[in-house]
Amino acid sequence: MDDRELVEACLRGERHAWHRLVREHDWKISKVLWRMGARHELDDLRQEVWARLLARDAAALRRFRGEHAGSLRVFLGIVARTAALDHFRAQRGLPARDEPHAPSPEDALVEEQRRALLTRALEAAVADAEHPGRDRDILRLHFLDGHTAAEIAAMGIGLSARGVEAVLRRARARLQQILKNEKP
Repeated sequence: MDDRELVEACLRGERHAWHRLVREHDWKISKVLWRMGARHELDDLRQEVWARLLARDAAALRRFRGEHAGSLRVFLGIVARTAALDHFRAQRGLPARDEPHAPSPEDALVEEQRRALLTRALEAAVADAEHPGRDRDILRLHFLDGHTAAEIAAMGIGLSARGVEAVLRRARARLQQILKNEKP
């Protein structure tokens, strides 16, 4: 069973699939949280990551695409990094990125369409990049999740903040062109 099939089985509510997902990937989540400096809160944040994957009828898990081998590990790492960053923001008294709110149905539809358009543009912007997977993650973290270059670099992607800024700079012109030609 590949990653995509495993996630689909989890979404169907198959208990053995969920147990396998946790068994095979809990170490990755722990490792990411440890690297982010969440040593004292490790157990609580691990549980927070798994809870985020199940919240709102598994909305986060439903966003997993599984286009490449190892993409589930990357996806779970991003969820873990986001949970850690939100935790650290809360400790500093800053608002979390994913605070719940109840948008109107019209606002929710417009936001969904905007995200879909931006996601397509991000995919197109990295299509011919030297490191498309890494660059895609950087662009998603920045443009969709609102992380700064420094926050992204701190997530252990193998680039400094200046390196992340360079990826973002190269992508901006391409994104502007793509979005200009796209229709929502």
